[in-house]
Amino acid sequence: MNYILDINIILDYFNNTRREKFPASIEAFNYCYKNSENIFLSSSSFDNIAFLKIKELKYEKGYSTKQSKKLVAEIIKFLLNRFKVASTPSYIDIDYEDIEDSQIIASANAINAKVITRDKGMLEKYSNKSIAPHEFLETRESNIQNIDFANLKKQYFLYQSELEQEMDKVLNNSAYIMGEAIGELEKNLEEFTDASYAITCGSGTDALLLAMMALDIKPDDEIITTPFTFIATAETIALMGAKPVFVDIDEETYNIDPSKIEERISNKTKAIMPVSLYGQPADMDAIQAIADKHNLKVIIDGAQSFGSTYNDIMDSNLGDISTTSFFPAKPLGCFGDGGAVFTNDADLAEKIKSLRVHGQSKRYHHKYIGMGGRMDTLQCAVVDVKLKYYSKDLALRQDVAKRYDEALKNNTLILPQVAEGRTSAYAQYSIRVQNRDEVQSKLKEQGIPTAVHYPMPLHLQECFAYLGYSRGDFPISELISNEIISLPMNPYLRDDEIEYIASYL
Repeated sequence: MNYILDINIILDYFNNTRREKFPASIEAFNYCYKNSENIFLSSSSFDNIAFLKIKELKYEKGYSTKQSKKLVAEIIKFLLNRFKVASTPSYIDIDYEDIEDSQIIASANAINAKVITRDKGMLEKYSNKSIAPHEFLETRESNIQNIDFANLKKQYFLYQSELEQEMDKVLNNSAYIMGEAIGELEKNLEEFTDASYAITCGSGTDALLLAMMALDIKPDDEIITTPFTFIATAETIALMGAKPVFVDIDEETYNIDPSKIEERISNKTKAIMPVSLYGQPADMDAIQAIADKHNLKVIIDGAQSFGSTYNDIMDSNLGDISTTSFFPAKPLGCFGDGGAVFTNDADLAEKIKSLRVHGQSKRYHHKYIGMGGRMDTLQCAVVDVKLKYYSKDLALRQDVAKRYDEALKNNTLILPQVAEGRTSAYAQYSIRVQNRDEVQSKLKEQGIPTAVHYPMPLHLQECFAYLGYSRGDFPISELISNEIISLPMNPYLRDDEIEYIASYL
């Protein structure tokens, strides 16, 4: 939950008489100062704070205007160094009887916050959007924490000012499709990954389709992949009219087992599609050797692994074509759908660029049968801001995983394993348990969310019944699907939160 400090709480803190008269205000302010992660000030409050504090210093304390302004500037600076600012939105519903309150409430509505206030009028009129200092402190005493699984809100508020600035540029230019932010993001993605070409597209699913279209995958072709993945991996193969051919997974990394690939190769096989599941690349040396031996293409489904490495090579440089997703919950996510295709082949890059805009070679001239696979400019602007901080966020994710490992090391759980020579982007931190339903229920009672990625392997899904697989065909995938459970994973998990989660496992 987010909170906004009302003006009266601020003024109480900076006035000795008020401090004695309203101790709950001071206690609430001190708590917010120490735990400022979700605490905001309304942008509309600063003028009022300055006006009231200058008036107080001049007429109650006898300070000169110059002295008063100097002290108030220091107070504002102090506040801004600790608390974030919630803007007053343009869609404000002004209450002309109390414009100041309506502005603060509008800021609260914009960030789904409550206002901490001792203003009785606000507490009565906006009872669902305000809370008294003593009531706020009571809510802090609960032993049950509410852990955020992906904590997308915190990431937004961390980068809010830059995100708003870049989104405003797009809105002001009104070039929503193929605007300037497209080229800027693609250039920055190339620099980040060291891939020769980065081509943005509408989603991670679109990225896989574009990759197969660029490689001329035809109906009745076969592509070897894993059944333990999100459906888009095999779904896109089927959408191309090709046949997904499944191979079981490695029990430690949950990625495709290269030792089982060759026996599934036929004269119809055209490509291998490894999935970098949960953020970790597959055994690419072994896979690439098989592909080279049989003259097959390699398409990396890196929807969950952007920024991970294999033998110091970033995953976007693996295979003939690598793909990723910018779905909001991915390690690098936008505010909707988005994705990218990476390659070091100039011809493939040019073809993919054409395919994503309906196969155009120039406006209204179509060289290929393509698709509407563009990533919109607004989403590119969002990802470009986040990309600036992605190395830091990625390192924080890896640090969270290490802290989980340490907190859970003496447990009977099976923890995620990252193979030697690889790093993981940790899209998920997934453990294995014997009694998953019981564990999930216990954690939920304590405010700890979980997810299951994935509860049913693709070979057992109804939509793939036509492939003729049966239960028992891929025993490791089936075993893992019954035991896997993902714990909260984001760059901002605190030590106390990790310890709290571990205490219930």
